[in-house]
Amino acid sequence: VYSEDNAIVRAMRNIPGVETANVSRLNLLKLAPGGNFGRFVIWTKGAFKKLGEMYGSLKSGAPLKKNYHLPRAEMENADLDRII
Repeated sequence: VYSEDNAIVRAMRNIPGVETANVSRLNLLKLAPGGNFGRFVIWTKGAFKKLGEMYGSLKSGAPLKKNYHLPRAEMENADLDRII
């Protein structure tokens, strides 16, 4: 996953099984095909910075999206067996 294409796509296109994705056009079906999580994903440093700009943090809103705030978990501890 990259933010700026500095010949990354061209370098990776001939490697079998390797796919590239721009961070601003991420697709859940490409990251987890078939609904199965566990795909090995390599992120560039610029992609992480762009994610922060796109989605913000829990304390601040998203600068690139209007009225968007990250969803907060309703439960701090989701281990119901331990709670009960």
